[in-house]
Amino acid sequence: MSGGHAGDARGRHRPLDERGPNRRERSVARPARSARAPVSCAGRDPLGRLLRAVPGRDWVAAVVAAVGGWVAAYIVAAISLFLTVAVAAAGSGPVSTGSSSGLGTGGSDLGSAGAPDVQSLLSGVSVLLGSPAQLVALADLGRLHGSGSILLLGSGSGSVGVVPVLVLAAQVVLAVVLTRRIRSRVLALPQLVVTAVVAGLVTTAVTTLAGLVLAIRFPAVSGVQIDPVHAVGIGSVLGSFVIGTLAVLLARPSLLVGRSTSVARALGALRVAAWQLGGLLVLLALVLVVVALVAQPSWGAALPLLLGNTAVALTALGFLGGVGTSGLGAAGSDASVFAGAGGWTWLVVLLVVVSSFAAGLALAVRRNDRVRTTLDWVATPVVWFVAGLVLFVLGTGVVSYQVTGSSAVGGSGSVGVTPWTPVVFALWGGAVEVVARYVAPVLLPRLGGGVLLRTARVVGTDPVPARPTVPLDGSAGASVPRAPVAPATGATGSAADGAAPVWAVPDDAAAPAATADPSQPDQPVEPGAPVGQPHPSQPFVGQGAPAPAPMSPRAKKVLVRSLVAGGAVVVVVVAGAITTGVLRTTVWGPGPTARSYVDAIAQGDADTAASLSEVTGDASMLDSAVLQSAKDRPTDVRVGRVSTSGDTAYANVTFRQGDAQRSGQIVLERTGTSFLVKDEWRVTEPLTDRVTITAGTVLEGADVTVGGKKVGEIENGAFTSLAYPGSYQVEVGGTEYFTGGTETLRVGSSSSPYADFEAKPTKQLETDAEQYVSDLIDDCAAKTDISYADGCPWYGPYDADGAVQYDVRSKPDLEVQSSGGGLVEVTSTADGRIGYSYTDYFGDAQKSEDTFDVDVYLKVEDGKLVSAY
Repeated sequence: MSGGHAGDARGRHRPLDERGPNRRERSVARPARSARAPVSCAGRDPLGRLLRAVPGRDWVAAVVAAVGGWVAAYIVAAISLFLTVAVAAAGSGPVSTGSSSGLGTGGSDLGSAGAPDVQSLLSGVSVLLGSPAQLVALADLGRLHGSGSILLLGSGSGSVGVVPVLVLAAQVVLAVVLTRRIRSRVLALPQLVVTAVVAGLVTTAVTTLAGLVLAIRFPAVSGVQIDPVHAVGIGSVLGSFVIGTLAVLLARPSLLVGRSTSVARALGALRVAAWQLGGLLVLLALVLVVVALVAQPSWGAALPLLLGNTAVALTALGFLGGVGTSGLGAAGSDASVFAGAGGWTWLVVLLVVVSSFAAGLALAVRRNDRVRTTLDWVATPVVWFVAGLVLFVLGTGVVSYQVTGSSAVGGSGSVGVTPWTPVVFALWGGAVEVVARYVAPVLLPRLGGGVLLRTARVVGTDPVPARPTVPLDGSAGASVPRAPVAPATGATGSAADGAAPVWAVPDDAAAPAATADPSQPDQPVEPGAPVGQPHPSQPFVGQGAPAPAPMSPRAKKVLVRSLVAGGAVVVVVVAGAITTGVLRTTVWGPGPTARSYVDAIAQGDADTAASLSEVTGDASMLDSAVLQSAKDRPTDVRVGRVSTSGDTAYANVTFRQGDAQRSGQIVLERTGTSFLVKDEWRVTEPLTDRVTITAGTVLEGADVTVGGKKVGEIENGAFTSLAYPGSYQVEVGGTEYFTGGTETLRVGSSSSPYADFEAKPTKQLETDAEQYVSDLIDDCAAKTDISYADGCPWYGPYDADGAVQYDVRSKPDLEVQSSGGGLVEVTSTADGRIGYSYTDYFGDAQKSEDTFDVDVYLKVEDGKLVSAY
């Protein structure tokens, strides 16, 4: 017992001996403050003493890490821009080499052989060299600013803030690598903080100066002023300082821990979360590259520049978060795996489930003990919440603009990961803690040492604080250690030299043979504890862990059945979630409803289209007979992006109408949900245009017929109705004397469908108008005294004294014309002849003959022709 006691004392005092030099330093410092010793300048300048304590190699490491990180980010930004331009140029097809004239009379044409002017050359150089520098500033949380003005029109400004994730990753990774390669290993925490601050200041200086010097400049244009475009601002200054500082600090996180086990374990959990998210981002980025190379989608041109951002958005969706837009004068819209993101995103969810389970096991390997505090239930979700917050910052872009002219217009908005996504990450952190706490202690001891060794090399091991000894018999002379002591490998570092986690024990410590379980060396024995059972505070892997007890056949059968049942439950849950998401998107979502709606229109089935939509009152042309009579109905229908905001969805559709490509938008509303997953959608703003038909007053009340079906009447000179895309033969009826005729009305073109019907005279109108004039001539001929006011085609003679006998020798040839307002004009194309028999003022009998013409205006009143005046 005495040997064990002595070994225990040496085991307890060994760490104190390692801290001996620090205590000697403090003991030497005390006489310097006494009155008998002179106070040196160094004693009055603690900052100077701190700066002199930093080796020159570490000053160089801080500067080189900052500059090297910026250079790496600049190179990656330049490569990304080059690939983006190359892919966009390759996808745009061949460029015409035909000649073209220049714009304006001053200056040289683009096709001329003259050398470019100096301003254009400098502008091109600033774009080539300045664009990567601005991307680095954007990666350091800057915003790309642009402003300018146009003479007599106004001025405007705008900014875009988005973090190029690949550029930021290159900057941080190289800064960390250079720091670990160059920096010495003798720094204490104060010296580490100093070098980290220096690295942050150097990063800020390089990013800011490069962004300002390499700002993108445009050549001067008369009447137009464009300010230099750059991404330097308060965001880039603070962001570059924080990024440069953290990169150097996290290169050796063990120095940040000190003796705080809680901080060490929190950083260890953060390391596990970083490995999970990093692995997911790399895997998804590779998948995106493969998809872009094989499928060549329209967004592939921007992939080299925004590959990391796209992977971040997919990761957020996989964690059951969301992506969406907000602001910019429009209603915000969100998408998730449950609505709007597509059923294939459930595969990302499956990856997240598997990686979260693996993260829980890895977190348990790092902890390597069975007893956890209640604080872990808070710490682990908080760590994953922080990880989600980082993804939110990296995956969100912001836009703002301001235009001032005759009126001021401005706005701002954002697109990317939704703000509530970090909360969902915290819930996943709770699930990871459940796996680490309850599943790992059972599963890990049976995985084998090789798996645990490789996992420990990746995630490292947590330190376990030494606990006071507990006497076995209540005396002070015999005791055993309460907990293993972790090797001094750093809070987040792996075991020394890549070894498996080894838990240090005193060299000569031995547990009493009478009370200690041989399978549990260096562990306390509680009274009444059964031999061979694991103690709750001991590690479950590595030295000091009990060997797994052999399992009975019944226990193996139960374990196998439990694993099979658990796996089946997981498969059913995942398959059900994937199936539900696919069904809600592909069968019960707004997209399929929009597709069915447009397909019904293309097939001429207006009844089905009406059952999928809410038809308004002025929609008499939304009829199957009318639609089937239409030519150029939509073909090659495609439903594009469907965005959902609450119970409202917006579906963009494209189709071909004749030889033209058309597009439109359908608005749908969720009207209900059955069985918790089956959504019901109805079209509230259909794919229609408003048709307007106008006609003259003489056609008031005339029938409007389309495809042989009456759809309405002319009321107040017009008829309006909604109509599906197509070409319609519209006929406007008429009366006995007027008809509207038939015209072709094209719905779905860029211009609004409109037709104006001019009243056309019928044959009956011509006959009755000619008869009216003939009767008028006969009535006038029967008279014996005609004056100008009688309205006859002739009057006189002037020298008649008494009654006059008229004899119509021949009637004129007549022509009937009408106007849209219903006025009818009857004119003669050949004169008539009239004979006179009368007595003049001298009493002599006279006979004469004359010609006459006709110009009579008529109107229709109560269905009859009457004089218009």
